[in-house]
Amino acid sequence: MATKPKSYHLEIQTHGRNPYGVIRTSYREDGKVKHDNLCRLTGLSLGKLKAIQAAMQNKVVAKDDFKIHSSREYGASYAAYSVLKELGLNKMIHSRHWQKWVKASIAMIVGRLVYQGSKLSLSNCKAFSALWDICGIEGEIDVETHCYDVMDMLFSRQEAIQAALAKKHIQDGTLVLYDITSCYMEGEYESSDLVEFGYNRDKKRGYEQIIISLLCSKDGCPVAVETLKGNTKDETTVLDKLDKLQKKWAWKNNFRWRQGYDN
Repeated sequence: MATKPKSYHLEIQTHGRNPYGVIRTSYREDGKVKHDNLCRLTGLSLGKLKAIQAAMQNKVVAKDDFKIHSSREYGASYAAYSVLKELGLNKMIHSRHWQKWVKASIAMIVGRLVYQGSKLSLSNCKAFSALWDICGIEGEIDVETHCYDVMDMLFSRQEAIQAALAKKHIQDGTLVLYDITSCYMEGEYESSDLVEFGYNRDKKRGYEQIIISLLCSKDGCPVAVETLKGNTKDETTVLDKLDKLQKKWAWKNNFRWRQGYDN
């Protein structure tokens, strides 16, 4: 039998100096009507409270009764943030997950999922999004402090984070998915240890590049990523990954290995 969805209503209290509203839900249990109080609305005039009450009762409300002074995106950011916390990703990043840099890293991950923009645009999204507030970062957002410095912290924690992800998503003896791709570069990179000429999978001839490797669980969940020299060959990276799985992540020798190939 389907459960009847709860209905919500606003009760207005006027016996004090200032009126306030209580949003409640009512339900019947053991033959009795019971109530759950969800929140209070304070600081509003009686007229505004009655307008909200009428709207919740699906009554016609005059358009002049409501004026939007400011509005910021909340739902998508909060949903993604809640899922990441439920998965324990914040604790995988660092055991002291209450530190500001950990909160900022979660904000960048949520921002990537919801907005998919640059770090600079993410640092300027407070005007239209509650993302940073949801993740626990208050005040002005600085792209250097809250994004680039945090990325350095994440890089220093990369091995520990990947080990935690491997422990959670990869079991000993399971199927492992692995592949590499190339990313070509423009400009001069004389001081780079990674940028080299090599086989480019996008057929971009005449460009130096870097190689990016990705290790996933059998369900396609990303576990580890690594940036390699642009002239690295596919087959030379497999043994290194096997060695890492065995020594750093304490796997045994019973592997089933599947490597992806480009068309």
